[in-house]
Amino acid sequence: MRPQRIVVALASLATIVLSWGCQTKSADQQGAPAATSAVAMNKAACQRFFDQALAAGDTAAVDTLVAPGLVEHQSPPPGYPSNPTAALKQFIRDWHVAFPDMRVTIDRMVGEGDVVAIYSTMSGTNNGPFMGMKPTHKPMQVEGFDLVRFENGKMAEHWGVLDMYGMMAQLGVVKPPGAK
Repeated sequence: MRPQRIVVALASLATIVLSWGCQTKSADQQGAPAATSAVAMNKAACQRFFDQALAAGDTAAVDTLVAPGLVEHQSPPPGYPSNPTAALKQFIRDWHVAFPDMRVTIDRMVGEGDVVAIYSTMSGTNNGPFMGMKPTHKPMQVEGFDLVRFENGKMAEHWGVLDMYGMMAQLGVVKPPGAK
């Protein structure tokens, strides 16, 4: 057999094998594009939340991106409303008063199914009152981790942590470990 015919025969065989492989995907694999699309939509909603609500201080964005029955898995700070959505809006307002130059960066975001995980950094200068304290006029940078579950394209459940101790040390409110 001539080399050209061998190449054509191998190409034809490869096409048949690849097309057969595509037709024999499991039910889970066949649903992957829809699942991937939902994950992409949830990640896009998280990006909008971080950009519009947290970074820009637009509390109206909360109403479009968060489900009415939001379940928050951390207690609100003292003096905050017990309703999770109202507490979230208060959090955004308070942080923008305290850090008018606040910036928010999503450092890493991954999604699977109806859950998105976000590792982010918030930074700014404390030029306004914060948690009952006078402005320190010092810069801060705080890392946070959020895990968000979605229902019908909206944030329905949230777990989150911020390095508040590290931030307070940067602001000079508490002493860093080992400081005298």
